[in-house]
Amino acid sequence: MYSVIIVDDEATVRERLLGFLNKKTDVFKVIGTYENGYDAMIGGIPLEPDLIITDIKMPFITGLELIKQAKQELPLVQAIIVSGYDDFDYAKQAIDLGVVGYISKPVTFDEISDALEKAKTELDKKYSIDKNIKDLQEKNESVLKMVQSDDLNKLVTLKSIPDNFRQKLEADGIQINVPYLLFAIFDSDQEEEEVSFEDSELVNFYLDQYIGEEFSSYSFSIFESGGSKSLLLASKNPFGKEELQARFARVITKIKKTCEVSLSVGISDFGETEEISSYRKLYRHAKWTLEYRTVVGTNVALFYSDLEPSKTNSVGKIDENEFKAVSYAILYGKRDDAVEAVDKMIDTITTIEYKDSYFLIVNNLLDSILKSCVAIDQLYATYLPHVGIVNEVFSAKTSDSAKSSLERLIDRVIEINIAQRTSGVDDAYAHICHYIETNYQKSTLSLDDVADELGYSVSYISAILKRHDTSFTKYLTQVRMEQAKILLADPGSKLVAIANQIGYDDPYYFSHCFKKYFGVSPVEYRKS
Repeated sequence: MYSVIIVDDEATVRERLLGFLNKKTDVFKVIGTYENGYDAMIGGIPLEPDLIITDIKMPFITGLELIKQAKQELPLVQAIIVSGYDDFDYAKQAIDLGVVGYISKPVTFDEISDALEKAKTELDKKYSIDKNIKDLQEKNESVLKMVQSDDLNKLVTLKSIPDNFRQKLEADGIQINVPYLLFAIFDSDQEEEEVSFEDSELVNFYLDQYIGEEFSSYSFSIFESGGSKSLLLASKNPFGKEELQARFARVITKIKKTCEVSLSVGISDFGETEEISSYRKLYRHAKWTLEYRTVVGTNVALFYSDLEPSKTNSVGKIDENEFKAVSYAILYGKRDDAVEAVDKMIDTITTIEYKDSYFLIVNNLLDSILKSCVAIDQLYATYLPHVGIVNEVFSAKTSDSAKSSLERLIDRVIEINIAQRTSGVDDAYAHICHYIETNYQKSTLSLDDVADELGYSVSYISAILKRHDTSFTKYLTQVRMEQAKILLADPGSKLVAIANQIGYDDPYYFSHCFKKYFGVSPVEYRKS
């Protein structure tokens, strides 16, 4: 069943539409009705509807503006326009926004029924699910894909690429001799034991399908690496960050809707291929970026360029080729997995069979833990210096005491990692808030303006604000309303002037927003 919100400033139209929708109870469910675009944006869009039925000409925010902003947050949402204006320009804008129906008032049941069928067809097309896993596997398997996967897994481990391997990549259909490319890594936000084998197979199939749909205009290769689905995306033309963000957001949104599994995606830096010194390094950028979901939140597309590597660079990073399981668990904050892996290793090497290699293995184990710390200098300053850590572990006389010292070290590293990432995200939140607080007077201020000015993607800003239980519109409204209270304290200030000073061209719109926010009108507030 698909969820619907209805937006129209005429109560009779809303009731009529609601009556029509109630006859489609097996397909559509109305989850909200609103009398203007502003209320729908504040109260309806957070409900994540599948379909918006809206008028065009309404107070405060038009239906076209509502649809445009809704599609930024809900990539798969569909829209039907119901309007008393049979205007070509409106119709053209509606087509550009991809609406599935444009109906002139008065609305008839047949017209709205036809539009709903079109909406259902589009939604079914995006959310269709084939539960026959065996058939999906047979369709998706090929020898070439296995060869390509092996090639790509090798590519992301090499410091440099021999000419003969470049030739093999080209022969196997993998494009790296293009001007621009990037890596992206999709990973489940759920623990492995929480996802069944059938769900995992279904996600893999549909992820391949949705990637193919979204990136059909690019050259791309998909491969499995370290339990995650990875993507090599190549292009003859420079990548557009906003376009990529929208495409990746649609992919993970479709997966969540069709498979009920939340994914996040880490996207590497991207630029001209001739500037890439190492494909291995580029791939690590994507992995490193993905680690930030523990702070930002899940079901999000994160770009390497959104983050500030300088704040998380380790001092004296250790090579990552050994003990990957321990490093991976620590980096992703999986404390129990890391401790379990270390305990198992200690149990193995504290036997007579390993007496000659014990210290070498423990040293490598220490390296794998230390290299997972994103601020090694802070670890040395607040926990123990490097020599102190080494002495504590190597002075252990029993396997239990060795396990305890390593467990304490793991706990401290994970604490530092979380604090460092939180600090970086908190800085970004402060920058976003400061920009809104210093530019709220602009009536046209938008989420795109903030993204352009600060260099963050729209999805990153939205995720940061969501982490603080707010959104761009809510925070902007909060800032404007608090400033309005200050200005209303001056009895000599006119409401028209106050509205203009805080970014509202329409004083009636300002009054509506003020009453919606505080429960009283500006005039009533001033009297009180």
